[in-house]
Amino acid sequence: MPRNLSSAIQYVIAQNRSAVCHLLSFAVGTTTYRFAEDRVRFQGNLYQPWLILNSAVRYTQKLQLDPVRVNLQNISLETVAMLKDTGSDIQGVEATLQRLYLNINDVVTLFVGRIAQIDIDQQSAAIMLAGDLDPTASQVPTRKFSAMCVWNFKDSDCGYTDGVDPADPSTNAPYAACPKDFLSCVARGRQHRFPGFIHISRDLTLSIEGQAPDASATTRTLSELIRPWEQI
Repeated sequence: MPRNLSSAIQYVIAQNRSAVCHLLSFAVGTTTYRFAEDRVRFQGNLYQPWLILNSAVRYTQKLQLDPVRVNLQNISLETVAMLKDTGSDIQGVEATLQRLYLNINDVVTLFVGRIAQIDIDQQSAAIMLAGDLDPTASQVPTRKFSAMCVWNFKDSDCGYTDGVDPADPSTNAPYAACPKDFLSCVARGRQHRFPGFIHISRDLTLSIEGQAPDASATTRTLSELIRPWEQI
């Protein structure tokens, strides 16, 4: 038996005597939503009886975890409205699918992943759960290959804070702008947040992306186009 199964669960599985019920839970903001195949209460929480498990959870030795599809059927109009209103917020949130052994009131976690897709109509919602290790079901932000910083100065990604990070030595006041190059980032104490590729030079970019023919241009090697770190 898997190590995450309690001895009680192992016993009822071996005896094939326990009824089971699947539980689905996820949180959007400060609200946690709970659904089950029957109206049950577990650990003091009430689960609404709208859940239908469309695909079984399969265990394999590959890194990619197969998506699990569930349906919420005969849901209330209030739940439909909630799912529609928070649709964009629901996608990507963590969801947990468990199997509750009713006779012993104990659970085993079958799947922990994220809501990759949700389709809603007037009385039902189809939800696809994708594992965190599934590269085909996740949308990964594309990083820009730029020598310059791509953040907005003082936003949450940049993190520069007036009065906390270094001030402009010429005015002794907090920096009001940033040229977005690495040296400017160092001066502002935010070099650990710099997202650019400091070895990408203008010449290297032009050599890859192309430029208008210039008869006077001098041919340069790739090693000459890549600036060493100590020169930055």
